[in-house]
Amino acid sequence: MTTSALEPRWSTPDLTAAIKDHYDGLIDLYEDLWGEHIHHGYWAEGEPDPGRHAAQVRLVEELIAFGPVPEGARVLDAGCGIGASAVHLAGALGCTVDGITISAEQISRAEAKAAEAKVTDRTRFRLVDAMHTDYPDDTFDVVWALESCELMPDKQAFLAECRRVLKPGGTLLAATWCARDDRLAPDETRLLHRIYRDFVVSHVLPLDAYRDLAAGLGLTDIRTADWSPRVWDTWKLSTDIVKPVVRDPSVIWRLVRAKGMDIFRFLNSVPLMKQAYERDVMRYGVLRATKPR
Repeated sequence: MTTSALEPRWSTPDLTAAIKDHYDGLIDLYEDLWGEHIHHGYWAEGEPDPGRHAAQVRLVEELIAFGPVPEGARVLDAGCGIGASAVHLAGALGCTVDGITISAEQISRAEAKAAEAKVTDRTRFRLVDAMHTDYPDDTFDVVWALESCELMPDKQAFLAECRRVLKPGGTLLAATWCARDDRLAPDETRLLHRIYRDFVVSHVLPLDAYRDLAAGLGLTDIRTADWSPRVWDTWKLSTDIVKPVVRDPSVIWRLVRAKGMDIFRFLNSVPLMKQAYERDVMRYGVLRATKPR
């Protein structure tokens, strides 16, 4: 077992199995608590609070603008979750989107969402490991990775695969959980390890490390930004959402019967994330980079 918070916490086979079990088993609970977009929200400075769900859509829109993602682009959504971003890209921008994940339940939900939004002609969802895809070289205009980098046990291999499938001139666009830096105190390392266990993620890196990895792979026009102040209200609100569940024993035991004992770790992970942001252990970073022509 590694003692560093910036190295993989799981073996790759164990992580893959744990991610499948976690999301296949808890996807409906995630959607009940977080809504259609199972990721952070974005609250713009000085603007009225639009509400949690609108903030999640805003994050997608801000990431589109950060790229930018061109209208009609062919996009690989690497770690597509339940398909909300893919559906948004297809509907709002007319993109053709392939969404890939290793969770069969996520595929089912994504396909249902695409059908509801009437974008099945521009979306396809596949059970594929984002670190080892079967796409030919130079396939996509954009690779979109919204909160999937933290799941990847080998960040360099994942970014290399993203580069491979991008067309020359194409854009890699990622938003990911990040560590503050590589100088974490022992108690900060323990906090991240608990988050890795309960959220079933591999590990996080500082944002500068992603910049270095992208540069080392020959990507150009690299830009990064720290969105932590814009997104961390996600965990204040999520803690409030989980509190009624935690306080009602009948709800807890109904969930245990349906989902197993891992439900306790799931519910505990929300206040852990809030604590990690408050202590400036966890940050939220975005990266865009271009594959040379």
